[in-house]
Amino acid sequence: MLEISNLIKRYGHDEPVLKGLDLAVEDNSVIAIVGASGAGKSTLLRCINRLVEPTSGSIKLNGTEIVNLRHRDLRRVRRKIGMVFQGFNLIDRLTVMENVLAGRLGYVSLFQAVTRRYPAADIERAFVLMERVGIAHYANKRADELSGGERQRVGVVRALMQEPEVLLADEPTASLDPRTSEQIMVLLQSLASELSLPVLINIHNVAQARSYTDRIVGLRHGTMIFDGTPGDFDKEALDTIYGGIEAPEDDTAPPPSSGEREKEAPHDAT
Repeated sequence: MLEISNLIKRYGHDEPVLKGLDLAVEDNSVIAIVGASGAGKSTLLRCINRLVEPTSGSIKLNGTEIVNLRHRDLRRVRRKIGMVFQGFNLIDRLTVMENVLAGRLGYVSLFQAVTRRYPAADIERAFVLMERVGIAHYANKRADELSGGERQRVGVVRALMQEPEVLLADEPTASLDPRTSEQIMVLLQSLASELSLPVLINIHNVAQARSYTDRIVGLRHGTMIFDGTPGDFDKEALDTIYGGIEAPEDDTAPPPSSGEREKEAPHDAT
């Protein structure tokens, strides 16, 4: 279980981005985090895995307090927090298999990581997971030769290779065409059920949030103002969260070209 209590994040002396947020997430739950740009959705996810440092509050993953961890202890708990990025965060010059195995960096020695000599069990698990999401036949293909949907599947498998206790997805469909984004949401929904894995998805697409999640949490100016089922997420809730601005129903932006894709290395689970 993920338990967040009185979480506050402030940058400098500005108004807090997150204002005393409380949230409990149980196994098998798929939760959509919705809200207008600047509501604090991405900051929330990045506080959970400590890519952003919380100002105060508590974040517990299966009883382990995350906020005060440092160095080796922090690296250990990060292994249990999988992250799927909007910009994929693959290393384009590496193969699909090499990108997937990056999810094991927190479990192998420096020598194994540098020489890419992963245990046979890791390689076998990688093939099983790639087969599950339909990319096993791309194992030896460079990441920059894949479509947006295929790249996102690589990102999902890389996160699952960490054997996570929670999976965070930061706008995982925003760079994809509508049909592919639907496929990714179906995949995340089914994996949560199959692996008894809680999944938090920061998402702009309200229609997908209603269709593919069990629970919707609405943020506005860093405050949680809605927490309920998709069936409860009515027009009044939409107007409250988005302040009367029409909420997006479709992620219609085309997938980025290879030159626009992010070149960052994957999140270091070590």
